[in-house]
Amino acid sequence: MNTPILETERLLLRPFSMNDAKDVFECWSNDPEVAKYMFWSCHENIKETEEWLFFETSQIEKNDWYRFAVVLKNESRLIGTVLIYFEREIEDWEIAYNFGKKYWENGYATEAMQKVIAFAVNDLHISEIIGRYAAENPRSGNVMNKLGFRYEKDIPYKCNNGAVIRNGIQCRLLLQQEKR
Repeated sequence: MNTPILETERLLLRPFSMNDAKDVFECWSNDPEVAKYMFWSCHENIKETEEWLFFETSQIEKNDWYRFAVVLKNESRLIGTVLIYFEREIEDWEIAYNFGKKYWENGYATEAMQKVIAFAVNDLHISEIIGRYAAENPRSGNVMNKLGFRYEKDIPYKCNNGAVIRNGIQCRLLLQQEKR
């Protein structure tokens, strides 16, 4: 299934295109504060962002990788990204999200992820999702709590392409009751 277009009251979630490079670079990929707790490293130049986008656009038709560009509908402005994908390392579906810091503390991550979770239940028929975040990043933990994720265990959390290992937290969201 191709990555679909989803919509919330304030947001449009759509597949990325190569035309998004400048907006992604300027909004978050070149910001060390945004990258601090992410698996990826801060992009030093737009070419790195273009390489990232090339990978992301090559995933659009896959059945285990759904990366969305998050756009403010009233401004047509790209503000972040959300993802649900099958993580082979843990053999489970996982979520990820990041937004330009100008857009933090507005409920956008929660709003976007609620729509992605509904897509996961209704279209992908997923029964549970994992979320992992750095313990030093309580904002991410707050998003997961609002989405209904529950603490599962402490984990090592890789940041900046594995160059930094932080204390992390793994949470789980159960979406459907198993039939007995």
